[in-house]
Amino acid sequence: MAYSIDLEAIAKELDFDLEDVEMLVDVFLDSAEEGLVELKDAIAQNDLESIFASSHAIKGSAANIKLDEISSLARNIENSARNNNTMDYEKEYNKLKELVESIRV
Repeated sequence: MAYSIDLEAIAKELDFDLEDVEMLVDVFLDSAEEGLVELKDAIAQNDLESIFASSHAIKGSAANIKLDEISSLARNIENSARNNNTMDYEKEYNKLKELVESIRV
């Protein structure tokens, strides 16, 4: 599974230069990698507050550069943790991680 990103479309929608969008995607990938580590640790500890915080950060970063599928998945995790809902966090984390790691530009 590859999550294809149309950098030109994102640049047009955000009214940014293509080079700026490429840089933002690189920054997102770096921060998402760190966020995924934090999220995995929080899930292992069943720490809903940290699950919320980590997924919130990933959601916001993804939304800022129009990575809607990633943002939506992180939002679902965030909302579940915020509301103390039962969810298979490990399964959702794996989906999110796979999606982030599959980004192709």
